[in-house]
Amino acid sequence: MQKFSELTYTRPDAKAAGEALRQCAAKMRAAGSYEEMRDLFLEQKEAGLSWQTMSTIAHIRNTVDTRDAFYEEEMKFFYEQEPKLELLWQEIERVILESPAREQWEREFGSFFIKNMEVNQKLADERVVADRIEEGRLTQRYSKISATAATDFRGESCNFYGLLKHMQSTDRAERREAMMAWGDLYERISGELDEVYDQLVALRVGIAKKLGFDSYIRFAYLNRGRYDYTPEDAARFRRQVKEVVVPVCQRLRDEQARRLGVEKLRYYDEALIFPEGNAIPQGDRAELVAKAQRMYREISPETGEFFDRMVEQELFDLETKPGKRPGGYCTFLAAYKVPFIFSNFNGTSADVDVLTHEAGHAFEAYTAAREARLLEMVFPTSEVAEIHSMSMEHFAYPWMEQFFGDKADDYRYAHLMDALEVIPYMVSVDEFQHRVFEKPEMTAAERRRVWHELEQTYLPWRDYDGHAFLEEGGFWMQKQHIFLYPFYYIDYALAQMGAFEFYGRMKKDRAQAWRDYYELCRAGGSRGYFDLLKLAGLSNPFEEGTVQRIVDSLLEDLF
Repeated sequence: MQKFSELTYTRPDAKAAGEALRQCAAKMRAAGSYEEMRDLFLEQKEAGLSWQTMSTIAHIRNTVDTRDAFYEEEMKFFYEQEPKLELLWQEIERVILESPAREQWEREFGSFFIKNMEVNQKLADERVVADRIEEGRLTQRYSKISATAATDFRGESCNFYGLLKHMQSTDRAERREAMMAWGDLYERISGELDEVYDQLVALRVGIAKKLGFDSYIRFAYLNRGRYDYTPEDAARFRRQVKEVVVPVCQRLRDEQARRLGVEKLRYYDEALIFPEGNAIPQGDRAELVAKAQRMYREISPETGEFFDRMVEQELFDLETKPGKRPGGYCTFLAAYKVPFIFSNFNGTSADVDVLTHEAGHAFEAYTAAREARLLEMVFPTSEVAEIHSMSMEHFAYPWMEQFFGDKADDYRYAHLMDALEVIPYMVSVDEFQHRVFEKPEMTAAERRRVWHELEQTYLPWRDYDGHAFLEEGGFWMQKQHIFLYPFYYIDYALAQMGAFEFYGRMKKDRAQAWRDYYELCRAGGSRGYFDLLKLAGLSNPFEEGTVQRIVDSLLEDLF
């Protein structure tokens, strides 16, 4: 494979792809043996890798510059065609499910493979193809609105990520000014974002109803592969967070206020952990990547091989730039079996977090792809996928001197503190989405009131110092997952429980903790959530007492 920048993009032939799927289904139905069926299926899966790779290249290049008209049009093409192709794949899967050889399929590919196909039969239908296309158009519109939003701050044009850097300044006046500009920027685009979200909520509810679900929530759980737990389980987990995590976080915030010498901690103070300034990584983008490369070579032979490949083929886009979508992600170039990392460096410790968190995702994908027979077996459900990323952040702790010098201990403390303190926010996002889809007719003002109520419950220290839009609940709309990946966010909180367990185990026996982690990565998405937890020796976060036990194990490092 060449460097990513040298890869040629060609729009795939949708008509030919559809015809190939129809022929595959017919041939499989007429096959005389299981082996013949299986070979036809695997051949079609292999042929489909080219389509998936072109789709991913277009997605990356579109998010790197949402103003690029060519890739904006290419993404419209994929949004229009992929729901139609999903229906044809659904027909192929139906042939397998109805086959007399179904048990042989299960023996060779596993029960989770069959379960996913059974669920897929419930999630796609010709009646919702147009709705799925419209959903893609709306999410693309959201991404463009948020990516192109910018404001003048102290003589420079800043997007949201640029303002976040100023919100870590040791100058409190600068932090406050940056937060006010940040809030003003969201307020300025809030009308457009509310309009997009109104349409997304109505559309998603309509899709669920057309498919026979009593609510979008039930549809979303199946769509995210949540077979092992229910909305009621999620509510019980949120209760544990409220009872166990929130009081510890309040103690941490009170201590932070004393450390900063402020009578009342405001939102613009939250990101500043130490009065002399947070640990800032030393070096530019190239230096940070080189340091990460040395680190991964030392962590293990497998991580060294993986990261060397990432560097050699330039499988990153890390710098913040005009028109670039906010946030970060890891995706996968299926035909080449390599991941790609997208982010927005802003000169804070978050840049190093990208090189551990997203690289954790990337390492798992690189590892599992060399063992999995099918692309869908590479990535697990997100509750496990985020264990890979969050645990890698902790495994990297011994190398932080390379990035932060004599501030490495400050970074480790701040990172562990943030990993715990963000959990109440994560469950707030989850409960917000449940509340919205329990009452989808909510107005924009009602949604803001719900968010304000949730902040008082889970983030009682939060204070926006009089910024009216944020005080009344406008903060929710800065979370892109709510728009782009509905119900994807509690996954981070659940996964952090597993990552904290790995952290505790690595302090006692790092070698064994790494072996368990590596086995989890190798397993990819071949099994369900609870089965993968068992494989790695991790606890079930829904069980009563799990959150308490895990949080108690962190207290000696935090106080």
